[in-house]
Amino acid sequence: MTEFALPAAEMPTSPTTGRFARGRVERGPVDVVLMGVVFALVAIGLVTVYNGSALAAWDATGGTNDMAHFRDQAIGALIGVGALVVGMRVDYRLWQRMAYPILGVALFLLILTALPGISVTVKGATRWIDLGVVRFQPSEFVKIAIAIYLAFSVTKKNDKMHYFVESFVAHGLVLSVFIALLMKQPDLGSSIILSTMTGIILFTSGAKISYIFGFITTGALLLFAAIQSASYRMDRMTAWFNPWSDIGDKGYQLANSYTALASGGVSGTGLGEGSGRLGYVPELYNDFVAALIGEEFGFIGIVAIIALYGLFMWRGVIIAKGARDRFGTWLAFGITMLISLQALVNIGVVTGTLPTKGLTLPFVSLGRSSLVMLMFAAGILLNISQRNPDITGDRRRSESSRLDRLTLAGKVRRARDRRISRQLDAAGRDV
Repeated sequence: MTEFALPAAEMPTSPTTGRFARGRVERGPVDVVLMGVVFALVAIGLVTVYNGSALAAWDATGGTNDMAHFRDQAIGALIGVGALVVGMRVDYRLWQRMAYPILGVALFLLILTALPGISVTVKGATRWIDLGVVRFQPSEFVKIAIAIYLAFSVTKKNDKMHYFVESFVAHGLVLSVFIALLMKQPDLGSSIILSTMTGIILFTSGAKISYIFGFITTGALLLFAAIQSASYRMDRMTAWFNPWSDIGDKGYQLANSYTALASGGVSGTGLGEGSGRLGYVPELYNDFVAALIGEEFGFIGIVAIIALYGLFMWRGVIIAKGARDRFGTWLAFGITMLISLQALVNIGVVTGTLPTKGLTLPFVSLGRSSLVMLMFAAGILLNISQRNPDITGDRRRSESSRLDRLTLAGKVRRARDRRISRQLDAAGRDV
């Protein structure tokens, strides 16, 4: 397996440990494309959450407030902006030194979801903890923690990733602990995303194909067992194959998602004109928010959303390849895969390409925990891009070259003026 390639100039000071020289690194320019994509998705989320939840919020509050869900999302967006700024301003190398403590905090938070009195159960899933003033979903923090841990571990092991213990066993054991706790909630969607992200990072970091095949096989068997162990998961599989066979019950959500997308056509019904917001599509402002976008903005809206996530993935990979060290490369790559995979799965579920799973559309769906943590992750990506020495060096060389050209041009111009002046003086003396 060939490792995710880096130009020689971008390799770390010590390839064995992935460590780097301490000291201040001048910030490069902000990746305005990535930042623009993130804020565009957040803005789309605010509009669609209000549009899709207004009637539901009005009913839930007894006809007193149609902005209850929008308010929660707006608060999440404001906190998320602060989280993005923190992620962008804090040197990403700090997360390398804190990889194990962060992983420990993530494990502790997941354990709290199993404790009565602290955990909160919603629709049969115990995925939240009550912090008094706010509810928090630990799985959103766990995703970032696992990405940081994998970046740290792959960087540390480096040329040992082709060994069975270092690549497969070590990471598999850590992942299995978190998957076991997530499945207890239960949260199969997050488990699948974390497993897929781990497999991709192991594959690109040099693990042997045979180990990856074993990883995939093990994951597939566990997934099959998880589906078989819960009747509602089997119902989802049945509905996925043919939602019209039980449109009044098991296939209700997916069948109405199809109807909403079909109603949108090419250009959509228009903002606020979709029928899905009347309650025909459950979780319309949450997991199925893409159905609302498809209905009101049509095929064009869905393509635009996919394009934004494609642009995010492209910029993330560029940042990963241009990072100043291995840790930065793997952290940027892990965050990029995490967000891109979740977007892919969510859109796949809404369009019926994949079985129904409880995963939000990144930056768009209702969910403060998800929004805040993903904006923090985007801030880390921006920080990695800003601390790329090549970006800073290119900018400084460009400025230096421009000044040199200006200086040279000035010298040539002054020399020419002096020559012309001497010629005029000579001509005057001859006359």
